[in-house]
Amino acid sequence: MVRLMEKITILEKSYIVHKHSSAKSLKYILDKEFQDLDVEITDISFSKKRHAEITLEGDDKVIAKNFLIANFGTIRSIADIEIGDTIYGRFRDVGGVKFGIFVDAGIQSSTRDIDALYPLFELRNQLSKGNKNPLVSIIRAYGIVENLPMHFEITKKQAIGSKVWVKLTEESLNWLNEPLIKKREALIICGTTRRTIKQALIESRHAEDIEEIERVGLLEYRLTCKRGTRADGLIPEIGYFFGRAKIGAQVLKRVDDLLKQ
Repeated sequence: MVRLMEKITILEKSYIVHKHSSAKSLKYILDKEFQDLDVEITDISFSKKRHAEITLEGDDKVIAKNFLIANFGTIRSIADIEIGDTIYGRFRDVGGVKFGIFVDAGIQSSTRDIDALYPLFELRNQLSKGNKNPLVSIIRAYGIVENLPMHFEITKKQAIGSKVWVKLTEESLNWLNEPLIKKREALIICGTTRRTIKQALIESRHAEDIEEIERVGLLEYRLTCKRGTRADGLIPEIGYFFGRAKIGAQVLKRVDDLLKQ
C-alpha cells in the first residue's frame, strides 16, 4: 500500500554557507520531537526564500504537520490572519529604514510576499518606556540582528495595499529582557553552529566568560555572559571566527540609557 506524504513549508531558514548544517540541525531537532509519533521525515529542502520545506510520511503525519505550524510558523495568506494572532517571524533588513524593523513572517498576498512592520513607536513603547530614542540605539542596546527569530502579535492589517503591523508578544519581550533583568549581558549570533561557537570560545580563551549557550533557532544562538563580563568586549575577540554571521550585543548600560526619562 502506498503511504501518502505531507509537505509543509516552515519559517526556519538556511544560510548559504551553512545549508547542510541547517538541514542536519533541523532533522536532529525534529527527530527528537517526533520520537513518539508514527512519522518519518523523508526530505528537507529549502525554497528560493530559504524557508525549510519538510516532507513527512506516516500515520501521524498530520499531527506532525500541525506541530510544525504551531512551533515554526508557515506560509499564509494575509486574508487568513487576524488582529491579535500570534505569528512566528524573523527580523529582516535590520537598520535598513528609520521607521521600524521589517519581519519575514511568511505572509503573502495573491501577488507578492509581504514583510510585516514592527514600527518604531511600538519598539519605543516595548523597549524604551516610550522614550523617543533613535531606532539604531534600540537595536544596538538589545542586540537585535538580521534573522533573529521571535514571536509577534498582529496589531493591524490593511487588505488594500497588503500591509501588516506587529509588536513583540509578552513571551518574546520577556525573553529579550531576561539576561538584562538578571544583570547579565549577552551576545546574539545568527548564522553559525554550536560547534563553531564552542570552538571560538575555547580558542579565544573566553569559555569561562559564558554562563549559557542557548539555541534560539537552527543556527541562531544567545550566549549569556557571566556577571561582570562585557558582551561587546567579546566581539573583537571572537567575532572573526564566525565569518558572515551577524552578531549583536545586549548591553546593560545601553539599555539603562534608553530607559532614562
